[in-house]
Amino acid sequence: EGDIRQSSNVSYELHRAAEIIEREPSEDDLTVKDKTDCFKLAGAIAGRVRDGEDVSITTKGPVPVLVTTKAIALAQEYVAEEGLSLSFTVQFRDLEDPSLRGSPVSTFVQFIIVREA
Repeated sequence: EGDIRQSSNVSYELHRAAEIIEREPSEDDLTVKDKTDCFKLAGAIAGRVRDGEDVSITTKGPVPVLVTTKAIALAQEYVAEEGLSLSFTVQFRDLEDPSLRGSPVSTFVQFIIVREA
């Protein structure tokens, strides 16, 4: 895959959720960086969804957010054959960067994936 920012168009259909979905970030969350492969991330999302697990992704920055949204779209294609549908909600979280000890608190984006049958 070339530069992910090339020819990357994403569109969303927004709906108000019937209920507020709130999940605290945990060590089990998937994390995304600039170099994360969106196809591998999509496979991880689809695998967790198939196993009935909660799926949250924590990220920071424009490229990781783009990688995450592309991966969610791909995961949707992966699970569609099984009659599943995915949606997601986004929350902003003030967290310490776990990869940097003693780092200052920074704002991250947390994607919470919701499985719909």
